[in-house]
Amino acid sequence: MREHNLSQSALSRATGVPQPTINRILSQATLDLRRDSVVRIAQYFGVEPETLYESDGKGENRQLASSNSCNPSSSAVMDDICKRVMSLSRLQRAEILQRLVEMVVVK
Repeated sequence: MREHNLSQSALSRATGVPQPTINRILSQATLDLRRDSVVRIAQYFGVEPETLYESDGKGENRQLASSNSCNPSSSAVMDDICKRVMSLSRLQRAEILQRLVEMVVVK
């Protein structure tokens, strides 16, 4: 934003992401980012959404791991899955997460 001399309000108007959401992202008040918000901001700046996530210092992103082995079709599938999951209620998302954890632990 500094490089483009943009305020939070200007970025909000340009991307359609609410200004309070941008503020919470910048102040790190939220770690539960909606994928569509990240995608819109990334598209505005002409970068991949994964580049907007903070790195853990090991070459992996803290919240969203980028993988060179993903082809565009699997990336599109992941985007679709993320959109569908984020449209669920918090309780439904928690149930899905629990089922996924059980699947991983069982294997």
